[in-house]
Amino acid sequence: MKILVVDDDQSSLLLSKLVVEKCGHEALAVSDSSLALETIRREGIRVVVSDWVMPGLSGLDLVRGVRENPLQPYVYFIILTGTKIGNIDFMEAMDAGADDYMQKPVNRDLLRIRLRVAQRILSLDTEVNDLRKLIHICSYCKRILRDDKAYESVEAYVSRHAAVNFSHGICKACLQKHYPQYKPPL
Repeated sequence: MKILVVDDDQSSLLLSKLVVEKCGHEALAVSDSSLALETIRREGIRVVVSDWVMPGLSGLDLVRGVRENPLQPYVYFIILTGTKIGNIDFMEAMDAGADDYMQKPVNRDLLRIRLRVAQRILSLDTEVNDLRKLIHICSYCKRILRDDKAYESVEAYVSRHAAVNFSHGICKACLQKHYPQYKPPL
């Protein structure tokens, strides 16, 4: 898994990067949250280990910046802090969209556990997104099964999910099959 490590302190950045690599993952390291935003989008990063307190954009600002983009695939965030934080601080991080937090310096065994959780969550996220792409259609009547377990016509379903309107007509094959007496003008 490719993991982005973000920290403005060079020694913490290098240590965290090394720990991520020792956990068996590829690590990219940046020391600036603005650069981190760009790297997440460019590299398709799905896991970020970021310091909380940084000049400019904080770690929580980074989380918010990623979460506000509805087209961005889910990114799992582990926020690092050099100070002991209480429940209120942790709730602030969770409200910003962080998934987990750890004390610095990074403990390899604890990070390995958290990265395993991240991998599991991202795998489930991918599976859910794949299932959302499936449209269940009755083989006989061709109606579509909705989330509420009711069936609706293809036209109704597509009209609700896309900005389209339908125009009905009859193709030549169906015209000949169902109305053999009708002869279209030449």
